[in-house]
Amino acid sequence: MRNPEGKALTVKNMFDRIAGRYDLMNSIASLRMDKLWRRRAARECSVLPGASCLDVCTGTGMLALELADSIRPGGRVVGVDFSRNMLAIARERVKNLGFENTVELVEGDALSLPFNDDTFDCVTLAFCLRHFESIEEAVKEMVRVAKPGGRIVILEFSRPSTPLYNMIYRFYLDRIVPMLGKAITGDVEAYWYLADSIKDFPVREELKAVMEKTGLKNVEYYELSMGSIAIHRGIKRLEL
Repeated sequence: MRNPEGKALTVKNMFDRIAGRYDLMNSIASLRMDKLWRRRAARECSVLPGASCLDVCTGTGMLALELADSIRPGGRVVGVDFSRNMLAIARERVKNLGFENTVELVEGDALSLPFNDDTFDCVTLAFCLRHFESIEEAVKEMVRVAKPGGRIVILEFSRPSTPLYNMIYRFYLDRIVPMLGKAITGDVEAYWYLADSIKDFPVREELKAVMEKTGLKNVEYYELSMGSIAIHRGIKRLEL
């Protein structure tokens, strides 16, 4: 029998352990493309000044800050995460960049978000959906707190559709990522897990179908970096 609470605690502890060097590892492992991926995801939200946004599993706040650039003046971004160590880094970053009045950071559970229904113009999630025991339940909770007509935007790893590139990509995940993780964070087990979580994640049409099942319409996806990354977006129906 699966133990969702056990998995959640394991993932939380893992992110608490690697928080201090998480951003450095992401930058090196992605060849510094991770910032560009987040910037593209923020653009897909199509939010205007004054909008309200929620970034689920905000981690160190990178996507929340990309969103903050789009909604000032008058808007707000809330970032929620269950890792205190990741949030501590996010708070320091928000303060250093002068976004204290725009970005609010909250410790909370992504499967039980501490917000009312129909609250946010846009809800985002980056590189975290694959960690949930139930992907559908995670997306449902994002949809719940979005306003009718609001956007859900998910940035995640995918699998290249080109056989040769997919083979190279799998080698990189299996061999190179854990080695980099050990060298940069000292935690090889975390990056074995992270690499494995990417390989088993439902991609493209599979994830699109899950999003449509949760009550989203006009669901589309865009592939980046030769299909190794995908952005899925959908609009919450006016009536669910």
